[in-house]
Amino acid sequence: MVRYIVTLLCMLLTSVTLTAQEIGEGNDALRRTVPDSLRRTYRHTEAIQRYTIHRDTVGAVAIWRDILAEDDNYAPAHYYLSIAGDEYGEASVEHARRAFVADSSNKWYVRNYATKLLGRFELRAALPVYHRLLSLDRQDISTYYGLAYIYRLSDMPYSAIAVLDSADIRLGRNPYLSSFKQQLLLESKQYDRAIEEGTATVAEFPYDMDARMSLAVAYDEAGRDTMTLRTLNEAHMVDSTHVGIIDMLSTYHAHHGRTEQAFDYEILLMRSDDLSVEQKVRRVQQFTTDTNFYAANYFRIGAIIQTLAIKHPDNPDVVELYAAHRLAAGEYEQALEYLRRHLGDAAVSVDNYITVMQLEHFMKRDDLLFEDLAKALELYPTDLDLLTFAGFVYGEKVGGKRAIQIFRQSLDVAEDDKQRGMLWGYIGDVYHEEGKDKRAFAAYDKALAYDGDNVLVLNNYAYFLSLIDKDLDRALTMSARAIYLEPNNHSYLDTHAWVLHRLGRNDEAKSFMQQALTLSSQRDANLLMHYGDILWALGETFLAETYWKKAVDNGYDGRAMEIHISLIKSKKR
Repeated sequence: MVRYIVTLLCMLLTSVTLTAQEIGEGNDALRRTVPDSLRRTYRHTEAIQRYTIHRDTVGAVAIWRDILAEDDNYAPAHYYLSIAGDEYGEASVEHARRAFVADSSNKWYVRNYATKLLGRFELRAALPVYHRLLSLDRQDISTYYGLAYIYRLSDMPYSAIAVLDSADIRLGRNPYLSSFKQQLLLESKQYDRAIEEGTATVAEFPYDMDARMSLAVAYDEAGRDTMTLRTLNEAHMVDSTHVGIIDMLSTYHAHHGRTEQAFDYEILLMRSDDLSVEQKVRRVQQFTTDTNFYAANYFRIGAIIQTLAIKHPDNPDVVELYAAHRLAAGEYEQALEYLRRHLGDAAVSVDNYITVMQLEHFMKRDDLLFEDLAKALELYPTDLDLLTFAGFVYGEKVGGKRAIQIFRQSLDVAEDDKQRGMLWGYIGDVYHEEGKDKRAFAAYDKALAYDGDNVLVLNNYAYFLSLIDKDLDRALTMSARAIYLEPNNHSYLDTHAWVLHRLGRNDEAKSFMQQALTLSSQRDANLLMHYGDILWALGETFLAETYWKKAVDNGYDGRAMEIHISLIKSKKR
């Protein structure tokens, strides 16, 4: 590379002899003075300038390709095309190979090719290239690491360790390579050597926390719990804010059943500035996933969440987490007040409003629900999730007419046919609730015209048709499509079985209803009632009455069941 720079300097010096007229003619005149033997070098230099200074990758690549069209063995062009292209793409690797073949004494070319081969896990090809790189430069620790890594991936841990040992002899101990060596020693069950390596590294680099962590891992893998804890405690004394050490201490105590101590370290992590809020929230969520563990440690977990809320009081995820913690204890009013107070935060989103309104709906606080809904619609008038939520709320609290207005308004902001199909399905559901089946079915037809695989519409449409014994063949086609799309949905299997029953195909209906009952654990009252009807139609009267009784035991209205059974029995007579 040095010879190219010297050549360029000579070229620039000779350009001083140009006449004033030639200087006035600009770059074209300059190019005419460049000898043919140097023109390629000049163009390559121009390409480098475009690539590194002007960030003009397209222009630079075009020049390098022109150079290769004239001289396909020009190594610098191959090298730069390799680093300017897709990092591990075929073309990039091929350019790296061509540069390496053209000049295997250039360590930049060799390193580039070696790195790309390793990145593509072409281990057999990468191994000799890394050995060549090591022969060119024995001072670069990344070369030793790469070579050892190849041996490790090739299931040759002892060769990998030997490479790292040679690095120690030549370069002295390096904590980066030492950590890798300890990992290899542990993988090959050489626990004593791993501990010896880690101890020596910590002695030489006492303030390197990664070295102390590696030593702790070595002790842990060797089953020496006392030394593991001692190493971690010593590291914590050296740097009490290092999140890696604190995390390992928390994990260690949790693993050994010392939950109280683990939670103490979790509180330290919540106070740290070196973890993102997202990371902290995920850590807390691991304690709240297991309901039994959460209940048993509710107050200590609460202290962790409270620490997080104090550290990040306005973060929406933290606000939601803290509110969920209050809700878990049944403190609904406190949680609602807390959530509503944070609706004025700068980072508030429509999702936060919906969460608050869902809680208000659950608590039957209609006054607050409509107040917050009006505010949310003012702030986010085109948010489809909010509009959909509003439609359901108005449908329940005000009436179907207002709900349909909201859903129709939502059609204007729907982004695709899937969303339009969803909204027409909701409109159909509202019309059905109002007893307007003709309009409901027309809305369902529109929904399916937009999205023929809207499984909720397919199911509802089929079921409602079966209730009035209308278009049963079409209903069967739709219910069959629904269970094809979601074969393990017990409600959809129930619909398909019920349509078959209405068609008189009770043997088939029985089979599908048995699947539905299995998936629902025989706790769905409507399914139990339907199964009783199917059994009755098959003449299995004793079992039919058994399942009707089960339906009542699982919540079906007893008086309604009596009327239902009397109607069925009267039809038989």
